[in-house]
Formats: sequence, structure tokens, C-alpha cells
Amino acid sequence: MRNKMIIRLQVAVALLVVVMISAATLVHVYLSLVSISKPNAMSVDAGAVNAELASLLSRMSELQPKVKTRIVEITSPSTIDGSISKEAILLSEVLLWMDQVRRYILSSKSRRPSRVGNGLESTEIEERMKTVQSEGNEGEYEEVDMDIEESSGQIRRSTVAIGNLFLAEEIKKYARLRDNRTGKKNFMGANVTVGAVGYGCIAMKSELEEYMNYDVGDLCKDDWLLAQKLMVHGCDPLPRRRCLARAPPYYQNPLPVHQALWTLPDDRNVRWTNYACRNFQCLQNASRRGFSKCSGCFRLHDHEKPRWMRRNNSSPAEFSVEEVVQVAGSTLRIGLDMSVSVGSFAARMRDHNVTIVTCTLNVGAPFNELIALRGLVPLYMSLSQRLPFFDNTMDLIHSNLLLDGWIDLQFLDFIVFDWDRVLRPGGLLWVDKFFCHKEDIDDYLYLFLQLKYKKLKWIVVPKNDGHTGKEEVYFSALLRKPPRPF
Repeated sequence: MRNKMIIRLQVAVALLVVVMISAATLVHVYLSLVSISKPNAMSVDAGAVNAELASLLSRMSELQPKVKTRIVEITSPSTIDGSISKEAILLSEVLLWMDQVRRYILSSKSRRPSRVGNGLESTEIEERMKTVQSEGNEGEYEEVDMDIEESSGQIRRSTVAIGNLFLAEEIKKYARLRDNRTGKKNFMGANVTVGAVGYGCIAMKSELEEYMNYDVGDLCKDDWLLAQKLMVHGCDPLPRRRCLARAPPYYQNPLPVHQALWTLPDDRNVRWTNYACRNFQCLQNASRRGFSKCSGCFRLHDHEKPRWMRRNNSSPAEFSVEEVVQVAGSTLRIGLDMSVSVGSFAARMRDHNVTIVTCTLNVGAPFNELIALRGLVPLYMSLSQRLPFFDNTMDLIHSNLLLDGWIDLQFLDFIVFDWDRVLRPGGLLWVDKFFCHKEDIDDYLYLFLQLKYKKLKWIVVPKNDGHTGKEEVYFSALLRKPPRPF
């Protein structure tokens, strides 16, 4: 009996504290919002209020799980009786009320006017993106799973919030949430559909509106470079468009596969706008090609064809395809090449009946067009995007030239774990001549060591062709993913 009285007292004290904090919080928030929304109200620093609101939300987010934990404790079979149950119900109601206050704060913040356009500061961009994210995650503190109607409502509110940031009508139409015409779930288990828009699009409002400004059903503008700019800055995936894609005006049928693999295609099969060169012959000239990565990669015969072959003068950091295939055996069937490439790695692996998808952008040259014209499969995507493959499906992931010492460590960490996601158990990760400053190599090596893959090959050697003035090194490795049965 004494224990029950102590528990009831603890509950009452907790309830009183929560109510006092919540009441003071609501008054403070109301006065802050009123002072911002009314020009003639007493002067309040908007930045300070934003900081106060952020701190308030943080405190409420910390307090809510503690209250929920206390509810669980006092409603356990060993302590519960009728009176304690009533206290728990009251405490639950206060918890829900706190969540309503949190939602009100977020919605009030999103309604406050802000500058829109190219003049956005980074803090304003982050605030805008946080607001949209918060509106899309309003139910994160609910104890029970949401039903279909509640989930759809949250998606609808998030979609409206994103659509209202833009003026272009096509973006609003694309992002609008649409119910299935039958009123029932479709075969994928969803009763609504919504067009996907990359998170970074919010920070590139004017560029995205320019991209979506077109005549429906007419020819699209020749603006692939604008699209790629949006992609590499995080606006990925881009919205779909309802216009007709432009094609080269004098397109010729591509060569048969056995001829196309190591032959430059017809110049007429590429739209050369926005490139420094206007033909493939120009791209073989190092001084005019207009890009720095993959030097010589448009010289298919003398530069590309010998790559990944066993040569006496090759660098110790260069592994041959024969070595890798011998290690993998007949289990090597499909894979991904994330490189600045024209598909030569995929062409070489094709000789061993391995299908490789080449992921690259058109960085100063028509990389994707050439890959396709060689009879290979290009995947046009940026590093910002999650790999569009299901878990544990790829036999091989190869990377060369794309990722090196320029990349942020944490960003590379996300990429490496995404590689791990799509690699099947026993699959191979081939890191091909990753280079960086010698002083940074240990930090980069850790990102690969943490995966606990089996080291089939692992080498770090000096890079003697650098021009940065600092000592650089190459890192190459062939790693096997463990089974992880649990």
C-alpha cells in the first residue's frame, strides 16, 4: 500500500511539472509569434525567437519520451490499480496536448513570411527544408502505427507544403497527391500516388521553376545542362515533365554490338550543344575537350582497350579483370561501375559474360550517349541519389576516378554503406585507384575497414603523377562482403 502511495505521489508531481512547463511554453510561444506577425508590436529579434523556438522544440522532444516511459512504468501489472490507471490516463492526455503544441509551433513557423528567390541565405534554406520535413513527420511521437487514412493525410499535408513553395504550375500539378480512381489500394498497397521531388529542389527554387517552365505536349527546351546542375546540387530525382524530348536532328542507326564496343560512333548521334567540342575527334584532343576527369577515355583503341589487362608496365595499384574474375569464379554475373567512364570497364567485363551498368554524368562530354551507342547500359544519376537497386542483388561494385580525396568523409560514408546494401553476400567491392593526400589516407581507409569485408587484395602505393605539391597515394582493394546470417 505504501509503495502504491509513493507511485501516485510521483505521478502527481510529474503531472504538475509537465503542466507547468507546457503552460509557460504556450504563453511564451504565443507572445513570440504575435510579436513577429504584428509590425507595431514590441520589437523582438526574429533570430532570437527562432533560436528560442528551436530550443523549445528540442526540450519538448526530450521530455515526451520520458513521460511515455513513465506511463509504461506505472501501468505495468505489478503496480497498476484503478487510481494509478486514472493518473496514467491524465498523463497520457498531457502528452498528447504537448504534441499538439509542438505541431502548432511548427505550423506557425511555416506560415511566417520569408524571402523567396536566389537571395536565400543558407540558414533560411535550412529552415525552410526543416519546416517541410517537420510537417511531413508530424506523427513521429505517436505510440501506435498510423492507419492508411492518417498516413495519406500526412503525405497530403507534406505535398501541399512542398507545392506551395513554388510558383510554376507544372510543379504544383506534378507534386499533387492523387487518390486512386477506384478508391481502393492499388497492387502496390497504396491508396494514393505522389510525384517524387528531390529534397534539394527546395533550395534551388528559381532553377527548378525555369526547368519546369515549358509548353505541355510541345518540344522540351534544350536544357539538359540545367537539369544536370539541379541533380548535382541535390535536386534529385527531378520532377517528370510533359514535353517531348529533343533528339539529334540527323540520328543514324547505331553500329552492331560487336563493332560498336571499340569504335567511336557517328557524330550525328549526339546533341553537341553545351559542350566545348562538337565531335568525337575533338574530344580526343586533351587541350580542347572541356573536362578534366577520364583523360584519354575517348581514345578507345590506344587508351581504353588496354585498361584492366595484364601488362608489364602497369601500376601495382591496377588489378586486371582476369585476376578479379579468377577470384570470383562463375558467380560473377551482374554489377555496377561508379566511375567517370565511357563504359570501357563494362565492355571489358562483357568479354567474361558479366553485365555491368555504368553510372556516370555528362561532365563536359557526352559520356552517357557514348556508353549507350557502344551497346552498353548507362545509368544517369548523381552521387546524391540512393542507388536504385534492391538490397543484396549486385555481384560486383567497381569505382574508379569518381571518388577520391575531394569528397567529404561523412558523405563518402553514406555512399559506402549504400554499396554494402546492394552488394549480395559474397559480392565483391573493387576500389580502383582511389587517391588522396597521404596525410588523409588513414581516414579514408577506415571507411572501408569498418565494413569488415574480407581483404582479397589491399594496396597503398605512392601516386607519382600528382601536381598538387603535396604527396599523394593510390589505394586499391578487392573486398568480399561477409554473409551476415543474423
